[in-house]
Amino acid sequence: TRMVGATIMAHGDDQGMVLPPNVAPVQVVVIPISRTDEERAAVEAALEPLEQELRTVMTASGPLRWQVDRREESPGFKFNHWELRGVPLRLEIGPRDVAAEQAVLVRRLDRAKETLSLNAIGGQLAGRLAGYQQEVFQRAIAFRAANSHEVDDYDTFKATVEERGGFLYAHWCGDSTCERQINEETGATIRVIPFESSGGPGKCLIDGRPSSQRVLFARAY
Repeated sequence: TRMVGATIMAHGDDQGMVLPPNVAPVQVVVIPISRTDEERAAVEAALEPLEQELRTVMTASGPLRWQVDRREESPGFKFNHWELRGVPLRLEIGPRDVAAEQAVLVRRLDRAKETLSLNAIGGQLAGRLAGYQQEVFQRAIAFRAANSHEVDDYDTFKATVEERGGFLYAHWCGDSTCERQINEETGATIRVIPFESSGGPGKCLIDGRPSSQRVLFARAY
């Protein structure tokens, strides 16, 4: 459950989860769109060969995990349903798409849309999911870097906690009394002692005693 929570916190946004493709239970969801029985028949006819092709697609995490959403709900309801659950890619296929022999591909990460030939979809999904996986990872790394701060004195530490938040890398002498004072006065606690720390030795924020490395402080939310 910690891994699930960390994944949601690291990658999610205001619209729900954003799942890395390698761990997403569903990597691609197909949304058929139709209003009449005639349109539905045309869309279903186009879906049959597409489904056969999707069954053969291999990704970095094994066979493609995909689903066709044929529920009797509006397209908007289905879009929102799968966005909340963080499905990386959505394929929309309506009667106009069938006539043009194409589908609309929508990325959950940035909601970017593009049209793909129905004949080309199967051959492109594995590569697109691999690229998506890397983008999700790099976005999380960039967010962490933007919200990580090295501080060398206690006044700066307190101001950073209040005004900017995030992760604070600071020196600590190893005495629990100093850690307790920091927690009582700022609400921050030591979250992790890194195996490797930049900057070498320094002085404790509280009492100035020698510190062999920086540790990571943050408030719990």
